Amino acid sequence: MTLILEKYRALLHLDKGLRFSKIDHDEAIIADVYKIESLGKPRFILKICDRPNDYTSEVYFLSHFKKQIQVPSIINTLSPSQETHGAILMEYLSGCLLKTSMITEEIAFQLGKSLAIIHSNKTDGFGYLHRDTKFESDPTSHIKDKFLESIDECKEHLPAELIMKSCNYLDKTLHLLEKVDGPCIIHRDFRPGNIIVENKRLRGIIDWSSARASFAEDDFCSIEHGEWRDFNHHKENFFQGYSSIRNIPAYHHLMPLLRLNRAIAVIGFTVKRNTWNSTDSRLYQGNRKFVDNFMMYNN
Repeated sequence: MTLILEKYRALLHLDKGLRFSKIDHDEAIIADVYKIESLGKPRFILKICDRPNDYTSEVYFLSHFKKQIQVPSIINTLSPSQETHGAILMEYLSGCLLKTSMITEEIAFQLGKSLAIIHSNKTDGFGYLHRDTKFESDPTSHIKDKFLESIDECKEHLPAELIMKSCNYLDKTLHLLEKVDGPCIIHRDFRPGNIIVENKRLRGIIDWSSARASFAEDDFCSIEHGEWRDFNHHKENFFQGYSSIRNIPAYHHLMPLLRLNRAIAVIGFTVKRNTWNSTDSRLYQGNRKFVDNFMMYNN
């Protein structure tokens, strides 16, 4: 065990002699996650968040949804400080991360139903529920601010013409957000890599660091961005599950803008972390290709 992990072990009052195994998987780019094991004792998950807001969001939403949908229970927490990042000790959910090839009619239905339950949690406005700030009444503010923040991260990396065209498209289409389905809670990273399944059933939805009060259409972006690959031919079952709880939002007219926003955000994040041509090169290349093609046909 490293000295850093030993420090977290002590601060979280865990027994000595535990084995920490880092969990690495595709697109796990936000936090360090470890499986904690010891012979004859329950397993746990330790998530260390290097960004304070990610820690706060994770704790807030895991607590909020513990009686509504399947999420891991929190065992203990360690708030961020000058000495340590925020850390969350949580229940280990048996099973495995979902691959699209594993999706059945039942899993697709459960996923749709769970997402609809999340969206059924209405909020007073748009913003971060855990912050001591007033909610925004206009849904365009967050999209525009995040888009421009991501553009700023890319400005020394992407061609100036591409950045100009992207900003022009944003300005032309922001009005489409005037009648969105919200404000409500959304996951904002709803994809197979954040779903755990076991015995062909949904076991849990994880990674709530990006969740916030926003509009339901945004959570359908990962579906249209190709991350679900048509739910292994069970897309209709997903929508049946969703509509068993609430009406499916009319989201298709928003998808071009939301997909561009998502792609620019991923590019900006990988450039900021300087992983765009190394550990996150596949993620970067896929989104860069999307933006290049998008601007070719939308300007």
